[in-house]
Amino acid sequence: MLYRIIFTDETDFIGISYKNTRWNKIPDKSIKQINFFLPDGNIFTLHGFEEYNHFIEATNDFYAGKKNNQNVGKTILRFQYLMGRLGDKVVSYRITLYQSDTSKYKTGDITRRVYQFGKEYNGKPTLGWKKGIKNG
Repeated sequence: MLYRIIFTDETDFIGISYKNTRWNKIPDKSIKQINFFLPDGNIFTLHGFEEYNHFIEATNDFYAGKKNNQNVGKTILRFQYLMGRLGDKVVSYRITLYQSDTSKYKTGDITRRVYQFGKEYNGKPTLGWKKGIKNG
């Protein structure tokens, strides 16, 4: 299980996996909290936001000149983003899923950043926001 959403009516919704997040299938109901199940077995909870967002950043490795080219042509899950919006601010938690040779971030590292709403991903807005408890 990737995540479990608990709505204000106490029903829930499950995101299955990184390949099947089901984020676009979430019912149009107010979210009370989201529990994200991390690869190390811990649970990361977001609650109290006006809106929530979640997405996975992935790349295809086309570089065949690497010493160890076992990932050539494969999709690599790089980061998982968990976001909550309050007013014009977005709190973004980026979880490193894959450590590249050039990154200072290790697998499992969580980076917290705050952005202006509409500039939360590389200075641009994201799609897929779901309403939270304060926006329902």
